[in-house]
Amino acid sequence: MSKKNVIMVVGGETCDETIINTINSNPDCYIMGVDRGAEVIDRLGIEADMVIGDFDSADSFIRDKYQGKSNAIFLNPVKDATDTHMAVLEAIKLKPNCITILGATGGRLDHMMGNFALLKLCVDQGVSATIIDEHNKITMIDKQMKISKQEQYGKYVSLIPFSDVVTGVSLTGFAYGLSNATMIKADTIGISNEIREEEGFISIKTGYLMVMETKD
Repeated sequence: MSKKNVIMVVGGETCDETIINTINSNPDCYIMGVDRGAEVIDRLGIEADMVIGDFDSADSFIRDKYQGKSNAIFLNPVKDATDTHMAVLEAIKLKPNCITILGATGGRLDHMMGNFALLKLCVDQGVSATIIDEHNKITMIDKQMKISKQEQYGKYVSLIPFSDVVTGVSLTGFAYGLSNATMIKADTIGISNEIREEEGFISIKTGYLMVMETKD
């Protein structure tokens, strides 16, 4: 594909300003509207490159608008994966540099937790993926990550183990550093750290670690 980044608007709670700012900062992006997310971007006057979903939670006019269109994928409501999961699989086929998911948090916690798991799916496929909302930027890593203090999403950086054990956790450039530490799923030692130097470096040896840049 010629467009390097996929921006996906899904059916959770969304902030219009966050959607618009994210798309405007990625002018060469590929935009996907997922189920009720297609309704949101339509309301904002944003043209979708693809819409996908069973559209059970979207207004009927969205189904009518995209019925029969080549850029629309209508899913069976009876399926073994969420609309967002199916959309992520379609996005991975495009071989993008990055997938950004908007509207993946808030409201139903079951969907939100499922969306966090989709970040691991992307990591396993070698695709960088991020969930963004008004207060959070969430990424998952299995190797390393660098965060610029000037460009970070919020004041705090929190690290939450996604796998049962994460080994070799090392942090430099942070207020609270770590060197070859082991974190387990129940740990809260990684919550509310701050970058103190120009850049913060995070590296791990094994496991999956959620990196959350947050603001109040």
